[in-house]
Amino acid sequence: MELSEEDKKLIEEEESLFYRTIESLCGDLPQVRASKISANQMARELTQQMVNEWNHEERQPLVSDEAVAHKISDIRKETDQTLMELIQEPYFGRVVTDEDDGREVAFLIGKKSNIESGIVDWRNGPISSLYFNYQQGEEFFEEINERERSGRIKLRRSYRVDNGRLVQIDTPEGVYHVDSNGTGWQKLDIDVEIAAHKSRNIGSSDKKLPNILSLITKDQFELITTDPDRPVIIQGSAGSGKTTVALHRLAWLLHEENSFAQPEKTRVLVMNKSLQIYIDSTLPSLGIHGVETSTFNSWALSIIRKATKGKSHFKFHNLPDFVEKIKFSEEILSAISGQVEKQSRRSDHWIRDTFSRWPHLVKKWDEGRGGAILPRIRNFAHEVNGAKLPEKEKKQIHISLRSLQGKMEDYINDIYDLLADSDHLRGYLKPDRKLDYHLDFLKQQTEKNRKHKNLDYFDMSLILCNIQLKNGGLPGKNGDISNLDHLVIDEAQDFGPVEFAIMMNAVRDKHNLTIVGDVSQKILFSRRFIGWDKIIDSLGLDESDLIRLEVSFRCTAQIMTLANRVAGSPKKVDGRQGPPPTFQNVADKDELLETITNWVQVCQSTGPNKLIALICRYPKQAMELKEDLAEMLPKDAGLRLGHRDQFSFEPGVIVTNVHQVKGLEFDAVCIVEPSEENYPQLRPESRNLLYVGITRAEDELMLIGVKPFARILKE
Repeated sequence: MELSEEDKKLIEEEESLFYRTIESLCGDLPQVRASKISANQMARELTQQMVNEWNHEERQPLVSDEAVAHKISDIRKETDQTLMELIQEPYFGRVVTDEDDGREVAFLIGKKSNIESGIVDWRNGPISSLYFNYQQGEEFFEEINERERSGRIKLRRSYRVDNGRLVQIDTPEGVYHVDSNGTGWQKLDIDVEIAAHKSRNIGSSDKKLPNILSLITKDQFELITTDPDRPVIIQGSAGSGKTTVALHRLAWLLHEENSFAQPEKTRVLVMNKSLQIYIDSTLPSLGIHGVETSTFNSWALSIIRKATKGKSHFKFHNLPDFVEKIKFSEEILSAISGQVEKQSRRSDHWIRDTFSRWPHLVKKWDEGRGGAILPRIRNFAHEVNGAKLPEKEKKQIHISLRSLQGKMEDYINDIYDLLADSDHLRGYLKPDRKLDYHLDFLKQQTEKNRKHKNLDYFDMSLILCNIQLKNGGLPGKNGDISNLDHLVIDEAQDFGPVEFAIMMNAVRDKHNLTIVGDVSQKILFSRRFIGWDKIIDSLGLDESDLIRLEVSFRCTAQIMTLANRVAGSPKKVDGRQGPPPTFQNVADKDELLETITNWVQVCQSTGPNKLIALICRYPKQAMELKEDLAEMLPKDAGLRLGHRDQFSFEPGVIVTNVHQVKGLEFDAVCIVEPSEENYPQLRPESRNLLYVGITRAEDELMLIGVKPFARILKE
């Protein structure tokens, strides 16, 4: 659309403001770096002086000065880094207010603050709420710095910046974007304007989780900045930004005095390794540093290995579905609790009998009643050690107490005993005509594992639950109980009751949780999701507190329409337009490889920064496809295999399997061989696996196969 004189003036003013801001930030950089060099030098000199000073009285003031100098040095380093980040993207929003007292006040809203340049950190709630909570022309009322402010929002604009260059201006009058040649500006037509509101810049080479700050609605801002001690539960469709909203909530919580949460006591838990890598690469750009992201299993394994002194050896066994269903059932959680209660009662009886002659010690034991068994035993052993008892008896009692503690800490043997005790399990599991057969099989498999000193991969959460129950929490690095300040749980629908119980009890308070998921993307059906209703009830919330994000910022309307059809809820979707998904049935493998090669080359010719995914059903299929395509695609195509920690997100072509792509997004997706054999209609997970694969695509989607397509795709 041709620019009017008014449009040109608006763009000129915005560019002038942008580059003045960049210039101001760049002007601060030499001062900060000079200060940093000075601070580093002072810190080094004081350290050297302190090391050389042996007199205690002379040394003490130096210790204090040295600590302060190093702290100043660290602050200067952070300021230097902040300036560099702001120079790359100084701000994403601007708001100008006409105040009732006659003043006009302007703010730039960015990821970090720089007062000299007029930039306010978006996490500074009272000020940034003027941008997030109001539209241009609306009346406002806010309390800022303990002072009531009211007036009218005179101007509100949003911006896109790519590598230090202003590329998009979003105003109520229209959206302006740098043209495809990068040489001038254009005002976008309505269809292109919708595309410009994608969460990622058009043609961007940055494939991390997108920055959605300029797209956040008033409701989402309220969700992100709500009471820090209130749990946030988000159910969102594919591409709706639920994970990104959750991480922005975390960024807000960790900012200055918004909450008590500390990065080192905060964690993000996900289901698969590729999503962990994806999120890890994103956190720094959100201003989140020092927060650990991990899969549930890697987190569990690190705790289990420490608690079992490295004696736990897990192996993946190809087991019948009913074994997995038992091990991930709600009933097994009760069975573990029942086992620990039995052991606790036996320990209680033994201590009462053994110390019946010393009532004051029995009284000390009773003081810990209601607490976890292992801390009680350890504390009691300490009491006995300080008690006045006959030395010979005292020594024998200590041996017995150590033996009791050792038995209670034999978590591996506990799981063998639990799974081999059919009578105990039968008291908890739901009646089933095949239950006896299932329990006999489980017992045989467990005894086989015991003999070879192996554990089944699915036993991991059972052992962790046992450790948590016996210790009254999860042991930390120093042997103490580690309670997290805040926990983000992503892809919640694929965690079972045991994992949920562990995670909810791993935080200092169960209200310090952010939980996100989408039941349409559940792909691990043996792990029965406890359901949103139960999560809400256990956290003391109402159904109205469940946040639903329905609009997909990722996929085109055509892709989401197909995805909804596959999910079993066919409905036409409004939104960003794009080409319809293409279906290619080919004659043989050679034609399949040739068609994929041509499709990839066309995709890359229209956008060299595109990240393309070729999604197979199984890992072996992905490995074979990658080897075949390596002989056909040019070396600069960026072809690589994506599997667990081998994932990378720079532009190019990733060949992977569908289980690896949960939570990820790509410019273009090709689903390879979506046949009935790979996605049988009778298996409940097939529908969701296809839904996941389809909804990874932002703009282009092709489904291709030699065999006929799955019946799910023909419905």
